[in-house]
Amino acid sequence: MGSLARHLMATHGYAIDADGGGPHLNVLGHPLFQLPLWLAGSTGGMDREVLLDICESSLCGYLSVRAEDDYFDGHWDEAKAAMMLSTAFRARHQAVLAVHVRDPRFWSRFEGLWQAYGEAMLQEQALHDPGRSYGPAEFDTVLGRSQPLEIPGDAVLSITGHWDRTLRLSEVVRHLTKATQLFDDLIDAPGDLADGNFTWVVRRLGGLDGQQALRRGMIDQCNDIVAEAKRELDLALQAAAGLVSAEIDGWVEERKQIMDRASQRMYHALFEGVASQQ
Repeated sequence: MGSLARHLMATHGYAIDADGGGPHLNVLGHPLFQLPLWLAGSTGGMDREVLLDICESSLCGYLSVRAEDDYFDGHWDEAKAAMMLSTAFRARHQAVLAVHVRDPRFWSRFEGLWQAYGEAMLQEQALHDPGRSYGPAEFDTVLGRSQPLEIPGDAVLSITGHWDRTLRLSEVVRHLTKATQLFDDLIDAPGDLADGNFTWVVRRLGGLDGQQALRRGMIDQCNDIVAEAKRELDLALQAAAGLVSAEIDGWVEERKQIMDRASQRMYHALFEGVASQQ
């Protein structure tokens, strides 16, 4: 499965630098490593090796999810092997944490988050049907597939004796992942529609009426959706106040700048494309 793992990492922004310097992250990805590091910086008292293990667990959990997501979207030539790869990543994700975390409250939370993830993934697949109702409430439920991002942070809070802060961490993750999902779904809308993936954003943009209507909707609503994603980032910052180290401020500002640049390029390309057809 090694070749499949390398393909997955390259596809989703994880690749080996040209100088062999190790993995680097997609700049619009979730804060897989940063989140536990921010929490450790705020709580203090974390052993460096333990923290490295928690970061490894975060990466393995993410790659497990990406393998399954790509399987559902039909992007694997070896789909059955991809599912086995996901299982291997999930097992490593759990095994690394089991060495360091003993608190039963953590493991109850762990189980609940992965169960909610599975339910969200299945609901998202059902919502691909254009005849199904898909609005803000359904979108929030589907976002449950990203909530396991908080698990490594929960581990930090458990180890450092700050379990009472887990609800605030959950709120931070919910806003961060919603911001990312809104923006990604905006950028991916033409491809999602072509694949028959009628996301909430595709529907908001008029995608049920076809690609041309979708493109016009993207031009009309691009700024509104980007602004909505930025508001979610601001809400994440509010929830994170006093919970994580100040590095999150720079991370959020960088994301906003990236969103602005990417949306501007997309807007101009769409406008030129529509204008050329008139």
